[in-house]
Amino acid sequence: MVGSISPSREAEPEAYSKRPTIGQLLLAFVEVLLLAAWVGSMIFFSIAVAPSAFAVLPTREMAGVMVTSTIGKVEVIGLIIGPFLILVNAVKSSRSSAAKILRIVLIGLMVMCAALSRFWISPSMVSLRAAMGGHIDEVSPADPMRLQFNALHQYSVALMGIAIVIGLASLFLTVQSWLRR
Repeated sequence: MVGSISPSREAEPEAYSKRPTIGQLLLAFVEVLLLAAWVGSMIFFSIAVAPSAFAVLPTREMAGVMVTSTIGKVEVIGLIIGPFLILVNAVKSSRSSAAKILRIVLIGLMVMCAALSRFWISPSMVSLRAAMGGHIDEVSPADPMRLQFNALHQYSVALMGIAIVIGLASLFLTVQSWLRR
């Protein structure tokens, strides 16, 4: 038919050449898997582990010890996965350098949250718990150590919440960047 638009056979090789390679697909899978595992571990800790420990274990002290141990593992996950993801984002090609920089900055902020928790908040809370004899609930709510412990706990919760929100945004941007290829 004259004047009709028909797909050109010449366009097929071009479309085929734009398909991602096996290496690119594997890299995309690993990047999304690691980021999702990291964010998922924080969400699972916040929604399931910490509340369940305080609801099920016989004493709040035991629950606190378990939560401290578990959050330590979540922090280490972030300190291992985060720098790896920064490296992956730094070396992979991307159409938009602004989007690439944004993803690196977001992951860097998540690593900072994990580092602050691991090297400042968690050790401080453990020290305060030990100084209070491990029985925080028996210490007066007006006690300066108890007030400091409660403030650190609020910082810990806030840092994890911030890291989760940043992680979800980073995960969205990561998936979006791979779909644009």
